[in-house]
Amino acid sequence: MVPTKWVFVLEFPLNVNGKIDRKKLYETKETVDLTSSNGRVETLSSLELKLQDIFIRAFRLPSPPDVRTPFGLLGGTSLGAMCALNLIRQEVTDKMDISLLFTNPSVKALAAALEPILCVTESGNKKEEKDDDDFSFRPHSSWFIESLGIVLLAWQWLWPIFMAVRLEFDFLPMLLIPFIHLIQFPVFLKLFGGPFPRGRDTLYSWRYYRLWFLRRQWSLNTYWLGHLLGTPFYNTYLRLCGARIHDGVYIYTTHIDAPWLLKVGVSTYIGEEVILSSLTYHDRIYELHEIFIGSHCSIGTRCVLHDRVDMQDNVLIEPLTPVTGRIVGKHQEIASPCILNCGQSLFQLVAIFAVISIHILIIKVSCSTTNWLPMCMRLSINWLIWIVFGSGIGLLLLSRVGHVQQNFSQSLNSWEFLCRFWLRDLILNSFGSCLSSLLDEMNWFVPLVLRWLGVTIEGNDIHAYEIVPLLKVPPNLLTIEDGATITSSVRFVSYDVTTNGQCIVAGPIKIGRRSFVGNKCLLRSGVCILEDVLIGSLTRVDLANNSAKQGK
Repeated sequence: MVPTKWVFVLEFPLNVNGKIDRKKLYETKETVDLTSSNGRVETLSSLELKLQDIFIRAFRLPSPPDVRTPFGLLGGTSLGAMCALNLIRQEVTDKMDISLLFTNPSVKALAAALEPILCVTESGNKKEEKDDDDFSFRPHSSWFIESLGIVLLAWQWLWPIFMAVRLEFDFLPMLLIPFIHLIQFPVFLKLFGGPFPRGRDTLYSWRYYRLWFLRRQWSLNTYWLGHLLGTPFYNTYLRLCGARIHDGVYIYTTHIDAPWLLKVGVSTYIGEEVILSSLTYHDRIYELHEIFIGSHCSIGTRCVLHDRVDMQDNVLIEPLTPVTGRIVGKHQEIASPCILNCGQSLFQLVAIFAVISIHILIIKVSCSTTNWLPMCMRLSINWLIWIVFGSGIGLLLLSRVGHVQQNFSQSLNSWEFLCRFWLRDLILNSFGSCLSSLLDEMNWFVPLVLRWLGVTIEGNDIHAYEIVPLLKVPPNLLTIEDGATITSSVRFVSYDVTTNGQCIVAGPIKIGRRSFVGNKCLLRSGVCILEDVLIGSLTRVDLANNSAKQGK
């Protein structure tokens, strides 16, 4: 026999019986292969030695195999290959795949294929260890910074109100309160070094806390921003905050993480309660992304746009749909932009000024009539007067808005849409807090109010936990039968918007007897829920599933 390998050792390893331990002998790194293809003596690496040992055990070989011979020529079988695969995963790397073994059947080829995988795994482990080491030096949440931020938020919100109080609630200082509150956001954005570009950073860093402050400041302004929804004034304010908004855009949401990272094309509609999330969290870091929305798009109510949204032109997103990544639109003829004219913009401005003036007059009258009371009693009584009178005036204004035709089809820049839908939204955004505080969960009184407004109510056993969502629907487009239960945060979508800016009412919304509508459900225009139907939470009911079976 001619030896194919030489093993150089100082002494032979022995087993417990005093004999040569062949297994330990093969594990030595001083093995040389005398049968290489070029006839040269070459040293086997530790990985090749490990794979050679695995081949011996998996394929039950009597001696170490040639490193260049495929296991099929060594007498290996498919069962042996599976055994070798399991051993490699246990002893070498768990990234091993069966296809890698069959495409590299020899020890030499398999070792060459596994080396890059092992290098990547090793570098990843080192990076994780480095990150773990760095984590001990990263800043944790700071009680001092957060407390200071809360104090600053309270101060920037209250000082315009204190100014109005010192001026004895004069009309002009009170009218300036919403303007001062809104203008402070872009001011602080500039003071903090913004707008912040997209990218990632560590949690609880200085940049994170600047973003933390701005997000809370934005949430404090959502009441005032609700008066601007669907108007060019809201687009102007977003541009002032760094957003890139084109003409003819109708935005009906305030759920925007970072307005300076928002870009919207021409004649795009963004529905109510749409979440435009530019912020994501990954373990101990956060990341800011840009949101691109093309022209002539329509995004339905309560959609969620997150994680690098790149929406092309002419995209229609159904309500209650999560959107992420790149969305390709349909090719169609470019429609003319739906832009409000000067008269319509002036109408919106006058309406906004009117509803804010009503609040100012209520507060001024209530404060003047209770100035003889102690401060604690004065505040509570003024709050109660504001709720009662605000609710009454809000209901009166809603009764004057009137009904909507069941086959309504008008563009977003039409007078009919402004007077029937936009004005209703403005009234509810302004007086909704008063109505909610007074009428929510008053099941004995809500049917009376809805009947007075013109809603078709059959019976008095109706359980409605929130009244504002019911008032969002024009009264002639809503029917509620006896025994129906409507839980909290239910959204009634009384119209749909196409990509060319057309507002379409598919029909009235009907809720049958003893039906139950779960939390945060969404009922679209034209939906008819039959008797004894249970609608689960976070469910969208369309015309497509309108034929719900009775008792389902």
